[in-house]
Amino acid sequence: MTSRDPIKATQLPAVAVVVTYRRPQLATQVVKGLIEREGFAPENIILVVNGEGGLADVALQERLDVVKLPDNLGPAGGFNAGIRRFVEGFDQEWVYLCEDDVGLFNLPTPRVQQVLDRLERTQLSSSEKWPAAVVAYGRDLNRRTGITTVHDPAGSSGFVPVDVAPWGASLVSRAVFESGATPDDDWFFGYEDFDFWLKVHEAGFPVLLDVEAARSATETAFGSGRDAAFQGVRPDDETEPWRAYYVARNFLELARRHGHIGWTAWHLAKSVRRWQLGSRQARKATVAGLKDGFLRRMGRNDAYVRTVGEISS
Repeated sequence: MTSRDPIKATQLPAVAVVVTYRRPQLATQVVKGLIEREGFAPENIILVVNGEGGLADVALQERLDVVKLPDNLGPAGGFNAGIRRFVEGFDQEWVYLCEDDVGLFNLPTPRVQQVLDRLERTQLSSSEKWPAAVVAYGRDLNRRTGITTVHDPAGSSGFVPVDVAPWGASLVSRAVFESGATPDDDWFFGYEDFDFWLKVHEAGFPVLLDVEAARSATETAFGSGRDAAFQGVRPDDETEPWRAYYVARNFLELARRHGHIGWTAWHLAKSVRRWQLGSRQARKATVAGLKDGFLRRMGRNDAYVRTVGEISS
């Protein structure tokens, strides 16, 4: 993260949820940043341990509100568990959703209180519900093809609407969850974040991109910059061919829920291209994913799961 001076813990109107799986060092860095840079009190940080892992700093972990899941439920199940704990056990208005590797993406800190302060001065159209959801980096969705592209923050300021986003470091209001828009455990991994944000839109809430964060993270959140940020720290996407299974499978469900047959046609064309360019393992995963996608098989497939979370130094 882009770090400024540490700040003292304050009464932020937010609770942080950090979901982690097999990344104790990275998760520890994220939690320390939330405390030292953002001002979260440890008891207002929900750490969701997705079956295996936790923090490298055991003493720090004991100060947090820990949700230990019995098995790996993926980011979909992990964030859903953290959100349930937030809704049932806390009275703050906002939750800050963090993946355990978000510390690699050069986001400005502190930002939570600043984002909330700026939101108070933001005027939305009368057709939009308020409060909103704010993402750190977003994507625009082509409604004809279902293809998404990174939203370019150039020339913008403040907050701008986007269609979908990675989980990243996102602020979401309690009202969103109370409307029934929550992550779906059945997705496990892959497009589960897009499904959630599209449900947020369907519930009438805007999804806003924090332009300042997007500019800061431009070089590290996507593409080659993302791979460079991961270098020597965690596996990149190319070295995790198991991902191809969920990309192939889950987009078919995304098209059913939020799109149309045109999305499916474009997805099949892209899948053929991925198959042509992929490794032997990725090709196998793509074919298996398409098959299970058409059969509407969801959830975790134990043949395609992460084995290495982070690279030991």
